[in-house]
Amino acid sequence: MSAHAPWHIFEQTLHDPWTLAAEWKQQTGGPVIGHLLPDVPEELIHAAGALPIALTGAGVRAARAHALIPGYTCSHAMGVLERALTGQLEILDGMVIPYVCDTTRNLHHIWRRAFPKMWCEFLRLPKRLEHPGARDYLKEEFSRMREALCRHTHRAATDEALEESFCLYNKSRAKLREAYERHRKDPSTWSIRRLHALVASAQCAPRDLHLQWMERLPWNTEADEASHCRVPLYVRGKIWDPPELPELLDGLGFVVVGDEMVTGYRSVGEDVHLGGDPLEALVERHMRLIPYAGYHLSPREVVDGFLRRVEQSGAAGVLILDPKFCEAAGFDSPDLRQGLRRRGVPLLALETSDRGGAVGALRVRLEAFAEMLSQTVP
Repeated sequence: MSAHAPWHIFEQTLHDPWTLAAEWKQQTGGPVIGHLLPDVPEELIHAAGALPIALTGAGVRAARAHALIPGYTCSHAMGVLERALTGQLEILDGMVIPYVCDTTRNLHHIWRRAFPKMWCEFLRLPKRLEHPGARDYLKEEFSRMREALCRHTHRAATDEALEESFCLYNKSRAKLREAYERHRKDPSTWSIRRLHALVASAQCAPRDLHLQWMERLPWNTEADEASHCRVPLYVRGKIWDPPELPELLDGLGFVVVGDEMVTGYRSVGEDVHLGGDPLEALVERHMRLIPYAGYHLSPREVVDGFLRRVEQSGAAGVLILDPKFCEAAGFDSPDLRQGLRRRGVPLLALETSDRGGAVGALRVRLEAFAEMLSQTVP
């Protein structure tokens, strides 16, 4: 078996989750439910007997979607709508869209009109996480979503079923956190591109099967000497858009020592506590997640938490990926940049989008950033 063989299944699944979903549906008879990122509890969908698939729009060139949604929509939402309009999501038996910004709220209404025969739910996540009633509200919303899923799948997501889902997903997240540790120690083998494919594919594959795939990876390999010369980088963003970015960072000698991507460490950093009220456990996990740009927290809390995570990571510099047309990210970025500058932390902020974006221009800026940081790394 070649060194590339165990990694192929993750990249294949990331680029084509539909074939695997069709096989799973044929074998189990269960429904396939798509969900927009971030923060839809996959365990709720899994416990209701369905296969959750996280949908992203990176790398999708929009054509038909422009007729239904404004052109100033982020590529994440635009690309997912384009996938649906061009028939790529026909495998789905349902869709869950979370409320994290005005775009996702509008996308829900557009989706229901464009695909009236598809079951679609809107997960109304609380915007003000510091509000005294946020936890109770979120528990009620998770309860409503649980009941809606059960009516759709005709299977009861009992407390016992949820506990089993929690155990499975916790085990998966623990293994993925271990993969992050391997990346830091041996980025030549556990490259950024491979790490991204590993983590993101977990969000669109049956988790038990994904765990089996991970067991075949080279967990005990010795780090290459070149690994110690890499530049430690902290990344804040949503999804890797354009999709070529991880490979670009690999080629320029970076190692990601921390990230806040919703298809990255943010999705695996926190587990669900076992043994108590399952919905309260889901609420607690949601509240412990790295704050997402669409939620309203005090600017000081957002900045202080971010700076603390950057410092703990040991990064030599920070890369901020601001998705084009994402107002939520735009609100936070100025405060984050000021905070980094006050601490003297090197920063590169990129407005990214696969739509019309020039990968070559990104490469030039990343090359200059890598050269600057390499002079500060021992």
